[in-house]
Amino acid sequence: MTVSIGSMRMKTRDNTLTGAPEVTISQDFIDRIANKNLEDLEATNLFLFPPRVSDVDALDASHFVMMANSDGIRTTNVMGVIGYKDERLFIGSRFDAGNDYFFYYMLKKVLNINVINTEVNMEHQTSFLELLIPLFPKFLNNAMKKGLYKEYRVKKYNDTNIKGAIDFKRHIKKNVPFLGKVAYNTREFSYENHVIHLIRYTIEFIKRRKNLRRILYMNDVTKENIHVIEENSLDFGSINVAKTIHRNIRKPVRHGYYFEYQALQRLCIAILRAESNYFNKDSNTEVYGILFDGAWLFAEYINTLIGDQFLHPQNTKGIGRHYLFNNTNGLIYPDFISRSGLNRKIADAKYKPINNIRGRDYLQLVAYIYRFEAAEGYFIYPFQKSMDKEGNKTLSLLSGVDKTSVRDPNVDVIKLSIGIPSQESDFSAFEKVMLEEEAELKRRMI
Repeated sequence: MTVSIGSMRMKTRDNTLTGAPEVTISQDFIDRIANKNLEDLEATNLFLFPPRVSDVDALDASHFVMMANSDGIRTTNVMGVIGYKDERLFIGSRFDAGNDYFFYYMLKKVLNINVINTEVNMEHQTSFLELLIPLFPKFLNNAMKKGLYKEYRVKKYNDTNIKGAIDFKRHIKKNVPFLGKVAYNTREFSYENHVIHLIRYTIEFIKRRKNLRRILYMNDVTKENIHVIEENSLDFGSINVAKTIHRNIRKPVRHGYYFEYQALQRLCIAILRAESNYFNKDSNTEVYGILFDGAWLFAEYINTLIGDQFLHPQNTKGIGRHYLFNNTNGLIYPDFISRSGLNRKIADAKYKPINNIRGRDYLQLVAYIYRFEAAEGYFIYPFQKSMDKEGNKTLSLLSGVDKTSVRDPNVDVIKLSIGIPSQESDFSAFEKVMLEEEAELKRRMI
């Protein structure tokens, strides 16, 4: 347990049972967090990756952050930090040994968060802002891939070029006696709206924070997107920040095309509300935090390694959907399908130990192999290098009834590990070893 003035913290790992004597968070915290499904908690100031629980097969709305009974608390497949009042629970990766480098390394690769030894540390951060602000560039850049968010606005004109509905009341007031002009209103798309103004206020706020504002200038994409927002929010100051926040709370982005703006909108609201000490222990009675589904985070991490050679269907966005049968029956989303049709390969990323890959995992991968006429199927999983066990294993499919002969031609399922170092003294040394492991993984697959 790590204790600091005004706060109490507990650290554990995903998919881990902590016995009652070792639990150091209060019963009040447990009652508020434990045995509550993620759909309920997602309605609070809790940021969940991927953003919508309902879109994730492996992390449905009935999934919990943790479960509790008289024996203790058991965490599930989520990692991150969750807080309530003046207490905080940090959940690291079960594949880390004595540090949290693998968890932070995946965050760096997937979310482009700048991780160095002395900075991003969810367990010890004293400010919720220090957890939220590093996420802003990723959310902004994802949203801006859809272009600037625009909404219809009513604009009032009084001229001779009539192109909308006549406003008779305003026309009589302005144009009697008649001199040729007509008062009319039009509905036009505009980038000057409450969402763009909220983003602009957030950018201005981050600029004022000396220790965090550099995240706005870390790459050219972020800098260009910030410039575009600034160019299209010239009158953002006409409505003050409090009214802008309130309007965005009342009018969340709902259009499916702009889904990424919904996540950005929530993040901006949280950052600007935190500015006014919203998350102080005396005023905060809401759950807050940042949680990552382990299966999603690991799959997205593997995609950063092999995405140039493998397609990566994503059920969270409906990208790359396939079917097992004709007439669009049996919707499936394999994690990875090789781009080349020659010697086709299928891969599934599994955030679990090698001995936990069994049963339905095998049936699913073999079905994918036959569906896509692949030569090989891979299970890619994290492997703690300190464990004295074999990291890789090849299995060949058998043929016939009451036979043990291997099918000809072979159908091979390969358990392929990516080794997680455990002895490195700092994050830089950890990164160096991980780069070597990643090169070996790609060599085996490509």
